[in-house]
Amino acid sequence: MDRIENNLNKIMEEAPIPNIRVKLGIYENVDTSLQIPIMCDRALMAVKSISKDFKQNIAFFTQEMNQKLLAQRQMENDFKDAIKNREFVVYFQPKYDASSEQIVGAEALVRWQKEDGTLISPGLFIPLFESDGLVVQLDEYVFETVCRFQKDRMKQGLPILPISVNLSRASIHFSDVVQRYINIIKENEIPFSCVPIELTESAALYSQQILEITNQMVNAGFKLHMDDFGSGYSSLTTLNELKFTTVKLDKSLIDYIAKPRGMKIVRQTIDLGHDLDMKVVAEGVETKEQRDCLIEMNCDEIQGFYYSKPLKQDDFIEKLRA
Repeated sequence: MDRIENNLNKIMEEAPIPNIRVKLGIYENVDTSLQIPIMCDRALMAVKSISKDFKQNIAFFTQEMNQKLLAQRQMENDFKDAIKNREFVVYFQPKYDASSEQIVGAEALVRWQKEDGTLISPGLFIPLFESDGLVVQLDEYVFETVCRFQKDRMKQGLPILPISVNLSRASIHFSDVVQRYINIIKENEIPFSCVPIELTESAALYSQQILEITNQMVNAGFKLHMDDFGSGYSSLTTLNELKFTTVKLDKSLIDYIAKPRGMKIVRQTIDLGHDLDMKVVAEGVETKEQRDCLIEMNCDEIQGFYYSKPLKQDDFIEKLRA
């Protein structure tokens, strides 16, 4: 292992490009009955496992990697039937007004419940579908489901609260995404304002293309929410250039609200949002202390386990009746 690391360091030091990083995937204990392409795939699988790890440059293939790959391939193979059979279930996490503590909206979240009752964690299938592009179809599925829910509420003469839907980076760059979503709204004969679009700060990172797409959405009537603000590279240019009506503070900010520096950051962010004529929603709120701090800071809305976990549709409807 030391010899491998020394050779790898030598390659990086002598490379014609400065500060280059070289990563190595190794398949050892080679099964000679396997075809060479399969051996290469296993080494590639190993190096992919550290592609985003800046501390590690060498990885060895393990059977766990192979099992993970097989599980991912199975999820991809099952995706089409899962959409057809409506195995993807939309949950609703309520948003509460910080002052009145009344439900003023919700966020739509997707869960995968297979026909045999098995639940697949979003942490497993969402990143996979984001990387292979299937998330575009899943995003639209969730959007259609929420639009039908709102349409049913309207038909019954029930109050309509805005239910925001997440739009992934892949969906934003998908051709005709704006027109497709406009058509779904019109087919269901509901107002654009009752289905706001949430963009993560990484997906909404300012560019001319993102500006054009978001302008199309706003001009059509959609409300835009910046999700996960503070979770990564929080660009003030993005807040300035794109027409967001709401900014959502990421849980990572809320978790540090009890510390003096964390409290200052959250307070300044809330003030900034208000100065830009935006509502501020705090997500991931789990304790009374966090809620009390946010109320004192004039945060507009609160979302998190302190008030409610994500709810199945029937449970969400029941909570609205309470």
